Formats: sequence, C-alpha cells, structure tokens
Amino acid sequence: MNTERSTTTCQVPLHDAIVALLRERPEGVSSREIAERFLRLKDPERKTAAAAIGAVLAGDRRCFHDAGSGRWHALQASVPAPAETLRRLPWMAAYGLIDPGARRILYLSLWETSPASACLASGWLVDPDSLPCDERTTVQSSADPPFSRASAEDLCTTAVHACEKRIPVFLSSRTRGLLASACAAHGEILTDDIVLASELLKAADAPVPRPLTLGVFEETVLGTEQAGASARKQGERFAACVAELLMLLGSKGIESRQQLDLRVREDKMPLFAGKEFTYDTLLALPAQPGVYGFRDRAGTYLYIGKASNLRRRLLSYFCDTEESPFKLERLRTQSHTLVTHLCGSELECLIYEHRLIGKYAPPLNRKIDILERKGTFRPVGDCIVLLPHAAPGKGMSVWFRENQKILLKSFSGTFEPNSPLIAELNSFFFSPRLPAGFSDFPELEIAVRWIKQHTDSLPIVPVSRMACAEEIYDAMRIAWRDMQPASRSPE
Repeated sequence: MNTERSTTTCQVPLHDAIVALLRERPEGVSSREIAERFLRLKDPERKTAAAAIGAVLAGDRRCFHDAGSGRWHALQASVPAPAETLRRLPWMAAYGLIDPGARRILYLSLWETSPASACLASGWLVDPDSLPCDERTTVQSSADPPFSRASAEDLCTTAVHACEKRIPVFLSSRTRGLLASACAAHGEILTDDIVLASELLKAADAPVPRPLTLGVFEETVLGTEQAGASARKQGERFAACVAELLMLLGSKGIESRQQLDLRVREDKMPLFAGKEFTYDTLLALPAQPGVYGFRDRAGTYLYIGKASNLRRRLLSYFCDTEESPFKLERLRTQSHTLVTHLCGSELECLIYEHRLIGKYAPPLNRKIDILERKGTFRPVGDCIVLLPHAAPGKGMSVWFRENQKILLKSFSGTFEPNSPLIAELNSFFFSPRLPAGFSDFPELEIAVRWIKQHTDSLPIVPVSRMACAEEIYDAMRIAWRDMQPASRSPE
C-alpha cells in the first residue's frame, strides 16, 4: 500500500494535483483545506496553512490567491490553438489625433489589422476649420468625409459598435478616455475591453519609450519613423505597427488573450502591494456588466464607476502607462479594497451607479456625477422595460410612472401564479402618485435617454394601456417569454 501511494504521488506532481482540485472547484479552496489534503497537516492554524500553501504555489501561474475571500482559484486552462491564433482574433487599431491640450480627439480612424490593413471608419469629431490654417493643411486628407455634427455623432456610434465586435488597440489610455467622453456626449458607452500599445510592447519584450507617441511607437516597432502626415495616414501607420506586433507575439508563442494577460502580469504586481485585491483577483472577474467601487483603508469610497466588462475595465486602472492623472494615481496608491456588483444590463449599471454615487459622494467622481443635472427631457409614458438579470433564471424590470421615482425590480422567469409582484404592480401604478424628489430627476433623465436610444431593441410593456395589475403581469410574462430565444447565446 505504501508503495502504491508513493507511485501515485510521483505520477501526479503536487502542483498539478492542487491545480486539478482548484479547477474542479471554481468557487475556490481555502489554504487550510489544501494543507490538510495535500500536506497532511492536521487542523492547521489559518496563518500557518496560508504560509505553507503560499510557499508551495508561489510562482505557479496556473492559480492565484484571492486575498478578499482567502481562497485559491485556478485560471482557466489554456486550450491548444493553431499558430498565430492571437492574430486571428478580431483586432482593430483605434487611432485618435488629439489636440495639443490633450482635452479632445480631433480626428478618429479605425483600422482592421488582419488579414490586411483596411480602414473601417474615419472622420473629424470637431470642425477642422477651427484649426490653424497651417495645421489644418497638414492633417486634412482628400479622403476625409465632410464634417458635420451629425457625421461626428455617427462616427461615435460606429466606433462603439466596432469596438464591441473587435478588440481595439489604443496608443494610450488617454486616447481611449477621450473617445469614451466623446461617445458619452452622444449617449453612447464605449467598451471596456481594450488593449494598450504599451501592453503589446511589454508582452513582446520590447522597450516601452516614455512618452509613447506615434512616431516613437513606429520607430520602436518598425525601425523607422515617417515624417508628418494626414490624420488618416497616421491611423494607417498605427495600424501597421499593431499588425507587426501581433505577428511578433505569435512568433513568441503567445497564442491567446489569456496568455497575453499573463505575459504582462509580473510587471503589474507592484501596483497591488498592500491591497486586499490583486491583479489575479481582477483577472478572475467575469466579463459582464457591473458597478464597482474603490475604498480606502478606512472603508471610505474613493470612486464608484460602471463597466460593460468588469474584468477589462478594472484591469485598465492598472495598465502600464506613463499617464498618471491625479485620479488614477490616487486610486492606485490609496485604494485598499474593491467592491463589485454584477448587473444584467447597461441600464441597470447606469441606475445603480448613479444611486451609489449619490449615496456616498466619492471624492474622485466628477461633480456632475454627484450633483443634480440641469436641463429638460421628455419622459416616457407609464411602462415597464424588461432586461436580463445577472443571475440565471431571473429577469430585471425597470418601472416608469410619469414624474415618479424609478423602481428597479427583479423577478423570477417562471412567473408563478399569485405572485407578490402583482401586489407591487398594483401599488406602484394604481395607487396615488408618489412624486419624484428633486434629486430623482437626474436618474430619470439618465434612464429615459438610454431607453429612447434603444427603443427598437427593448421589450417594453405599455402599462398606460392596461386596466389592472394582473393584466400588466400577464403582459410581462408574454414579453419575457418572447425575448428568451434572442437572449440565448449559441452553444
């Protein structure tokens, strides 16, 4: 028996056996359980077990320790892939010509990088006639479409949709931030799933110059720098550099997005010193919509934000970049704990984020996020909007009654008879109105604006046409049933 046990241990190395267990237990395994099972320690103290297992698994990139929960987790196993898999992903080079004050993007161009470089969209976000004559002459191109406010809005919409279908590479986080602001001004939300040029350089073991301008980036990757060119041509040059870097990464055996993340992991670890969360904690977050908050050691919220992709958005705060604005630097140095809340939709994120900011007034959120917004808007009629829920088998609904505070209400997708939801529907829509307070109107504005932009794709129950709560409940059930096939992801 002892011989058999010894043979089995040799056949399955300790690290591999632990990782196998972690992959079987996605909820994570405590250090004590691992120590008892694999090191045969009997009822070890928590600190002793943590130190022992930490020493055993140190440097094993297949797993990580979540300081918040105290459990060990396994990273998703890499799947063997054909050569140049990374290049086969839908990459896109997103280049923005930024004004000298670094406050806005003047010109935006989006380029497909494989199988060949091709312009997906390009144009001016500001009127080029507002630029000095000599500068305008240099950066304009005969291929540029005429500028108009409508064309700028259309370009932002195109950028949002293109970034959702592809993986955009930006020269800097500043470019991504300015584009996100431009899109937000037109009611569009830019994806959080981005890659920075500096991350590609780092993964390719290439130097990362400071500051990383287009010319320096081009010289680093291609060994040459072209003279001044039009804004459109600059975007094409940036795309050529991105394509070259992706080929280089493929030649170094980096075949997946996960491997790319792990390649730059070690350089980011110092940014998490003394925090209750780590880079691996962020890697383990789901790629789902959500709201997050950074808190300091006293538990005070420093910043609250929303994300269409929690993992990518939070990783972006710890990118290797020379840009260190006050907010980013303070988040990196003063944040101690991270709180996340999964949402099922963008609208739920918007409402939940607004409510949390109003409740906690974090110092790093803009005043417009905290104070009441000014302006008027045309409200929607009495209705219920049905949305996905973060949890399977459930749905989220948003209830609107004119000039009344919005109600977010989750529900079971089974729609059981005599549901308590019927009584709540009756109370909300058929009792005397409870007028919205002054602080509720910004939330109404946010929600109504989002709904009007997505009306064509939303299941909306028109409550104003219905006579009783039972009729509303039945309409919700039918609308929810009808939206299910479209919400299922392909296997």
